[in-house]
Amino acid sequence: ELNKILADFYRIQKKYNSAINLYTELISKNSVDTWYMFYLRGICYEQSDKWDKAEKDFIESLKLKRNSPDVLNYLAYGWIERDMKIDESFVMLTDAYNANPDSYYILDSLAWAYFKKKDYEKAAELMEEVIDMVPGEVISLDHLGDIYFAMNRKREAAYFWKQAKDLATPEDNLIEKIEKKLKKYNAS
Repeated sequence: ELNKILADFYRIQKKYNSAINLYTELISKNSVDTWYMFYLRGICYEQSDKWDKAEKDFIESLKLKRNSPDVLNYLAYGWIERDMKIDESFVMLTDAYNANPDSYYILDSLAWAYFKKKDYEKAAELMEEVIDMVPGEVISLDHLGDIYFAMNRKREAAYFWKQAKDLATPEDNLIEKIEKKLKKYNAS
């Protein structure tokens, strides 16, 4: 139990290598919630830019507990961000949303899946719901800007990108990306 607490502490503090080592130890000891340890270690790998390892851990977690909405969401969103397995991700996100419709993380991911499938109307509808739930969520504001831009609603896109930029912190790793979008918008 102490190793789990310590691993969680390291993960929250963004000391991912230390957390990974402890989660690995817990997995090897077949802890009660092994599926959850795979999920948490997968998050650490993903945050450390080790997607291949993260993906394997998320898949292993789902083998142990197929219906975990958070794991379905994390894996599917990871694929979508990499333009992989869009249709499979869409099904997973629909399942995750049906299991946990109050999660704005899952709703954001589902909206993003619609965006990737070029169903911009549905993507906008769902992302607007996310913004209603959590008005200051930077990634969702950025996503809504992208969706509006794809719909040729460029002024609204710029408005949401500016909001996202104003609220973003350096840890979000979004400021430079948003500035490029705004520069592109202002050039057109």
